[in-house]
Amino acid sequence: MWLTRSAKPFIFRNEYDQILPYEECQDLGLYVHIPFCKQLCSFCPYCKERYSNEKCNQYLNALIREIYMVGGQQKKRTTSLYFGGGTPALAAERLAEIVAALEEHFIITQGIGVELHPDNVTVPMLRTLRDAGVTKLSVGIQSFQKKYQGILGRAAVDRRALQEALSEVPFETV
Repeated sequence: MWLTRSAKPFIFRNEYDQILPYEECQDLGLYVHIPFCKQLCSFCPYCKERYSNEKCNQYLNALIREIYMVGGQQKKRTTSLYFGGGTPALAAERLAEIVAALEEHFIITQGIGVELHPDNVTVPMLRTLRDAGVTKLSVGIQSFQKKYQGILGRAAVDRRALQEALSEVPFETV
């Protein structure tokens, strides 16, 4: 809302480019936006909406169709793939499917990253992400200080639980 100055809900439209002109791009990086969150944080300016399993699956199905539609060009080298949001972990069970579709059209040379809410840093979630090919994590802790957590409307982060989960399921970069 901060960026768009609008409180209108996110609407999926059948408007897109048939061809994305990326052949001449150097050091191309891919970003996939998963716009769903369990709750909408007041400090976050990004395009997002409250999670619905049905709507998320519709979005991911459309995303995969679009990857195949615009990715039919010669296979292109890309430095990285990053999943942001929203909370991409809400779609973790389907990230491998998205990665596989992208890898049919792109050679990802420097890894796959995903943004995580601290609540999603659990051993089962980390295993799912690693199995999908994720090599890098960005954990949106926001703050470890209670004062700022309160201002932001965020719960306290259990550092020990984070460290234990990340020790059990290591990644290249956290």
